[in-house]
Amino acid sequence: MPGWVTPAGFSPDGRLLAVLRDTGRSGDFDLYLVDVETGEADHISPHEGPADYGEPVWFADGSGFHVSTNQDRDTAAIARYDLDTREWRFVIESDWDLECSGDRAGRRLLVAANADGYSSVELRDPVTFEPVAEVELPGRGVVEHPVISPDGSTVAFGFSSPTDPGDVWAYDTEARRLERVTELPRPLDLAALREPELHRFESFDGESVPVFVWEPEGDGPFPIVVMVHGGPESQFRPAYLPSFTPLTQHLVSRGYAVAAPNVRGSTGYGKRYEHLDDIRLRLDSVRDLASLHEWFGTRERIDSSRAALYGRSYGGYMVLAGLAFQPERWAAGIESVGIANFVTFLENTAPWRRAVREPEYGSLEHDRDFLVEASPITHVDRIRAPLFIQHGANDPRVPLEETLQIHRALTEKGIRCELLVHEDEGHAIGKLENRVETFERAVAFLDEVLRR
Repeated sequence: MPGWVTPAGFSPDGRLLAVLRDTGRSGDFDLYLVDVETGEADHISPHEGPADYGEPVWFADGSGFHVSTNQDRDTAAIARYDLDTREWRFVIESDWDLECSGDRAGRRLLVAANADGYSSVELRDPVTFEPVAEVELPGRGVVEHPVISPDGSTVAFGFSSPTDPGDVWAYDTEARRLERVTELPRPLDLAALREPELHRFESFDGESVPVFVWEPEGDGPFPIVVMVHGGPESQFRPAYLPSFTPLTQHLVSRGYAVAAPNVRGSTGYGKRYEHLDDIRLRLDSVRDLASLHEWFGTRERIDSSRAALYGRSYGGYMVLAGLAFQPERWAAGIESVGIANFVTFLENTAPWRRAVREPEYGSLEHDRDFLVEASPITHVDRIRAPLFIQHGANDPRVPLEETLQIHRALTEKGIRCELLVHEDEGHAIGKLENRVETFERAVAFLDEVLRR
């Protein structure tokens, strides 16, 4: 079984191990059952198009399992697999992605939905699949890592929202009662924090694109910072990470609006949407940013002439691409560990990373011409907005040279380009003092270039 493999749990008798294998195609996996004694691997998920799978929730008698999968459909639903007949059957479906978990006794099937970024959770009968109860949540936000006790009496989960950094909660399935298990310190008054509003805007081709928008108190119009998530196979959700980051709320408290779009290519909206930016469709996601900027122009409380882009990793690429391909729209950029040149990125990143990224971005062998065209460094002469960059010197994913390329080119042009390199960081900013320095300098940069 060559390739990147991940264990996904044992059968109740310990005889079989479920294993997920990354096929190398974007968003595509195979599901195997491995006999622990013989080592024989049985491929039980033959399919043609991309398909993803969660961890199997085994029946108590080990005769099969339930699993979340988007095999042969757009969004992830709950499917049933029978070991004897080798038959698959979808048993719970939705317009949103579903995940499932269960208890060892086979009494409960827990189904969690990602509904436009927000979580909803319900208990289902594992035989009839009828709803038994909706699990009460502490508020409107995101549930993480829900688990059920072995006897099915308790559901435990992490929960956070844009105005709450989160705790662990427990739900009594018999008494239908929710209790807080942990209580992290809250050094800030949570009532002072702002909730985003979820909107949708129409992009250049009619595609509906979701965006979360925070607006500060006051009449405006406010300068706005667009936070583009990384990935690109990821989703901006209204949870502690990333929407409760100190930077987001700090910007809002200082009179900035903040927008977090899930441009095409994001997960959480089905396979069709996730693959709308693959390889030679890459720049369509950048065009979504232009449509978002046009939408700002229809909002009285937003000053579209003072719009900045912010992003990390692939989000950093989107910042640079927005400044290069749409120089008339964006007044500033802040990016961390971003890709400036797809060719040099693929040549210099870790070999395992290149193998993962080429199915998404395109290969050096077959798509070099487009990789050059889609690279911000190719169009650096068009960039005119000031830029702030942070990078870790030990980054194994996006080498520091990506940042140095763009910094050299802009500096030679006389464009303001501030560079902050942390010698003791990699792809993420792991140390608190480095995060504080980055955020303080980035906000000071914005204050200088956007306030007028």
